[in-house]
Amino acid sequence: MGNVLVWVARVSAVGAWAVLSVAIGWGFGLGTGTRQPLTALDTLARIGIALLWLRVAALWAAKAVRMWSRRGRSRVSLSKDIRPLRLRVPSTLDAAPWVRVRVAAVVLLLPFAAALPAALSAMDGGADVRAIKNAGAVLSTATVVGVTDAEAVEDPDGMVTHYDSDLELALPDGVRITARGADTTGEPRTDDRVQVLWAPSAPRLNPMVRTSDLSPYVDTGTTIGGMRLFLLLFFGLFFACFVAPLSVAAEADQLHSLAWRPLAQTTVPVLATFLFLWIRPLLTGVGLGGPESVLPAVYGGFAIPLLFLYIGLGLRALFD
Repeated sequence: MGNVLVWVARVSAVGAWAVLSVAIGWGFGLGTGTRQPLTALDTLARIGIALLWLRVAALWAAKAVRMWSRRGRSRVSLSKDIRPLRLRVPSTLDAAPWVRVRVAAVVLLLPFAAALPAALSAMDGGADVRAIKNAGAVLSTATVVGVTDAEAVEDPDGMVTHYDSDLELALPDGVRITARGADTTGEPRTDDRVQVLWAPSAPRLNPMVRTSDLSPYVDTGTTIGGMRLFLLLFFGLFFACFVAPLSVAAEADQLHSLAWRPLAQTTVPVLATFLFLWIRPLLTGVGLGGPESVLPAVYGGFAIPLLFLYIGLGLRALFD
């Protein structure tokens, strides 16, 4: 029974890492024009977290089997303190090189996980963009045929940053649409040409005219540039400075022992579940308060609990 539980823990750990690696890598590289909900990504995340819980359940079950076996062999003192079994590194799958490889695989995945919310946020674009994308976004160059309520928007120094107005636009095929709250760098005039993001299948949705480039919102390819790449490198530096040294300093048998301690390992699926629920609105496009409720996760908040957890696990292994 014990050997079966050990293999359940091993296989579920490998499966969880593989599934979550695919999910995190996929989500990190999603193009800005990708539509929501991201059902397949959501399903992969659920499977990966379920496998983490399966691993922990197997660890607890294996510990219970060991304790029961000890009681069966010795009934001299039932009150004797039973410490967790300290597993020394054998010359098998748990040999020192494999222990180091497993730890490195997890540490390398952490910066991608930390930067994932920023990538999903960039893909989302907000409620208005999300609605247009889900209805089939089209990017067109339109001609301004009417301007209403043009208003200059100034910064705190009194400098005009852009103009906000309602624009009546004529598309190349002759269709006319109205973009309310359109932003333009200069004061809009008739016959100006502007870039507009709209959904032909849903004319009720307000077309978007912005001073920023709207073309990424029709691109469903993959990307790793911009803020997501910066955050990946930034978080990678943090994990390299604070987590990796602890894993290198600890001995292989200390890391191996920690990997089989149920209480310590339970923290991993607990945190993974919490973080998943925190950013799930970005996968589904819906949720209490909308995607804006996960903004603290986007700009570093998601990385902080990951950093503290793995620093704690590293210290636990080092001073075990």
